[in-house]
Amino acid sequence: MRFSGIDLKTEKTLNNLYNRIAKKTENISEYIFEKGNEFEVSFSEGRVYVSYTSDSEMYRSLLLGVYLSDKGENSRIKEALQFDNAGVMLDMSRGGVMTKDALKEYMEYMALMGLNSLMLYMEDVYEVPGYEYFGYMRGRYSKDELKQIDEYGKSLNIEVIPCIQTLGHYEQYIKWTEGKKMSDTNTVLMIGDDATYQFIEAIIKTVSECFTTKKIHIGMDEAWGMGKGNYLAKNGLRDGTELFCEHIEKVKRIADKYGLESMIWSDMFFRFASDSHGYYDENVSDVSKAKPLVPQDVSLVYWDYYHKDEKTYEDMIKKHKQITDKIVFAGGIWLWRGHIPDYRFTFDTTDAALNVCKNNAVKDVYATVWGDDGCETDAFFSLVGCAHYGEHMYNSKVDYEAFSKRVKILFGAELSDFKKMTDVLYPKEKFEMGKGALCVKQILYSDILCGFIDAEINDEKLVAHYKELADSYEKLMNTGAYFDKHYEYVKDVCTVAYRKIDAINKLHKYYKKDNGKLKEVLSLLAKLYDDYQKLKNSHYELWCHSYKPFGFENIDGRYGIKISRVQTAQRRVSDYLEGKIESLPELEEKRLPFNGNMVFATTHNALTSGFFSRGY
Repeated sequence: MRFSGIDLKTEKTLNNLYNRIAKKTENISEYIFEKGNEFEVSFSEGRVYVSYTSDSEMYRSLLLGVYLSDKGENSRIKEALQFDNAGVMLDMSRGGVMTKDALKEYMEYMALMGLNSLMLYMEDVYEVPGYEYFGYMRGRYSKDELKQIDEYGKSLNIEVIPCIQTLGHYEQYIKWTEGKKMSDTNTVLMIGDDATYQFIEAIIKTVSECFTTKKIHIGMDEAWGMGKGNYLAKNGLRDGTELFCEHIEKVKRIADKYGLESMIWSDMFFRFASDSHGYYDENVSDVSKAKPLVPQDVSLVYWDYYHKDEKTYEDMIKKHKQITDKIVFAGGIWLWRGHIPDYRFTFDTTDAALNVCKNNAVKDVYATVWGDDGCETDAFFSLVGCAHYGEHMYNSKVDYEAFSKRVKILFGAELSDFKKMTDVLYPKEKFEMGKGALCVKQILYSDILCGFIDAEINDEKLVAHYKELADSYEKLMNTGAYFDKHYEYVKDVCTVAYRKIDAINKLHKYYKKDNGKLKEVLSLLAKLYDDYQKLKNSHYELWCHSYKPFGFENIDGRYGIKISRVQTAQRRVSDYLEGKIESLPELEEKRLPFNGNMVFATTHNALTSGFFSRGY
């Protein structure tokens, strides 16, 4: 591809990005760039003409050029920035730490979407001199790795921002003696202790040396039990709000020392004002008393990926403005329910949130990509959600027809195939906040003989549901598209799901009723054993592409337990059929609904393998 109007260095970057596009076209012979006062892309006689105001617009024009060439001769599109900064926050702290090469690939797609900001959420996964156990055996980044990631981001006009913790979410470090010396509870640091602030200065100094940005996210969300553990024993009871604000002031002074602009999660200020300690408490209308508690020049990050109605976001932003005008919004791309993304809920919540942000002059927005409970869902699944943020970044409303075509151009993937993954995640009904729903994670991890969800999956329609989905995603494999391996993995998840449901239901159906049919279940268990091995291997391949090896031992252990339990089930059933044992007490226990409304539907710790809690 020829590029005109730019220097050789930019030409190299553009060629690299253009080669990432899955759906190439022979209709374009040249891109012609001109720096201007607006962002406009047109296609005529085999050439794409681009007027741009920033490098991010120039990179996005590669995608829009192919899109216009598909529309035909003399097509034109004009876009306008809706936000100053839009991007992604990638969670590196729940087991999976992305390699620097994977992050570079991820950022290249972000650039094609026109996004300009990336946060790395790092609780303990970066090296800090003098603190050997900080991130120990967790795949922590070296300072050199972070500098390389930062430098590559700059080359794509993507500002890479450290998103760290300076109060709570320290369970992975406090579990070591080195960290416990600074602990209040098993997750929260000791406020007021000199050792705590020496440590915080060390981590802030480290990230300030690794990133060129002057922005830093210092965390401070969900500081449960603050002041109620070792602090209480040492200092007595103190008002939580007073204690929290005292800590913020001290941490901000450290950040100021290194010339950094601080932002913090906003939830604790709202929890202090709520009798129920809720973040989104509708009964709290006035939070203005928190205004003097927030240090000057600190931005509040309002995180919300739970609501599909615009009113909630309108109300919450108004409440934030009672405290400060420096508001950052953080939505979410739902990867953290386990194994499979939920794009229907992602699009619904994102559209509502970002439409309100545009109408209320919130200028910085991020899509959080959390990896709760072991980072089971591969981070690259979130790229379609990033593309959605890109559409919001440059358009007052998202045109889903255009968005779908651009996803096809970028990845060779149909948007509908990603929306359909929600049917894999929730086979019976859509997930609704505050309500339970049968989740594929339960099916994969519930025990084959002592299953907690047997009452919920006693339905032959579920077998047909997952069989149909497995066949559907198998047809998408091996097409040369970007998500081939991801489709294979989804197919493997569905295969384990339908085979396991079928085997469990038939175990209960034929036990003590039809030994001939029960013997046939042994062949189902043998196939299920192979299916689990296949799923583990496809999951491993995705992991090796995206993450450092640390953390997969957790995933490996979870699959290993399930595989071993299938073997045990085979042995138990065989022993019963051969008369070596008189009964299978596991199958005689009455099956109860899972906690009534299944409120733990997607929490691994609620299932039989709960002792594998590392990675949360």
